[in-house]
Amino acid sequence: MIPQRSARRRLPATVLLLPLLALPLTACGSGGTAAPAAEAVDPTPPADTSAAPDPSEPADPSEPADPAEPTAPADPSAPAEFPGVDPELIYLTEIPGYTLAPQSAGVIGDDGWGCSYVSATGGTIELRVERAEPGAADTDITADRAAGITEFHRIRDGVRISVLTTDPDADPDLLRAALEAAHPADAAELAGALPRKDGGAPVQRGDLPPNGDGAPLDPEGAAG
Repeated sequence: MIPQRSARRRLPATVLLLPLLALPLTACGSGGTAAPAAEAVDPTPPADTSAAPDPSEPADPSEPADPAEPTAPADPSAPAEFPGVDPELIYLTEIPGYTLAPQSAGVIGDDGWGCSYVSATGGTIELRVERAEPGAADTDITADRAAGITEFHRIRDGVRISVLTTDPDADPDLLRAALEAAHPADAAELAGALPRKDGGAPVQRGDLPPNGDGAPLDPEGAAG
């Protein structure tokens, strides 16, 4: 009877070992591997790694440029500018019997202004307007004669104005009056002093054929 009691006591120990031996077999499966755990997903979106444009770098020529702002139209009443001439020095005058020669108008010296008036007899009187020496005081009309040139001049507000001629028969009173009449030119007066860009109208000839490019037509008796 003692051997039978010992056998019953060993039976629970054997039974307890069976679940422990089964654990490795379950974990290994039938030769397969266990599935890895799912990785956590970061909800934060990836940062933008593209560099911001550098304002110091030149713009891409392929990109359209910003449209330029429209500029205000030029004032038609403003005096036209001659190259190199200070607009404040553009003066005109009036001389009876003399006409302004537009082709003579232009710069003299650094930024001064000069133009000539001619008479029907070929006499010429030149008007000159230049900056006076720094600190020069205003002066009355003064006449100078040297080297065949007669000049009347004066200084007003730092501007030296003069009229001169090489004509020995020029009337001194006429020169004085021309100097007194000198004044800053307005737009209308200056338009008459501007040389024409096309060099003037072409001379109309009456001896050219009406059609084609033939030789001039000589009227009867022209050859003598």
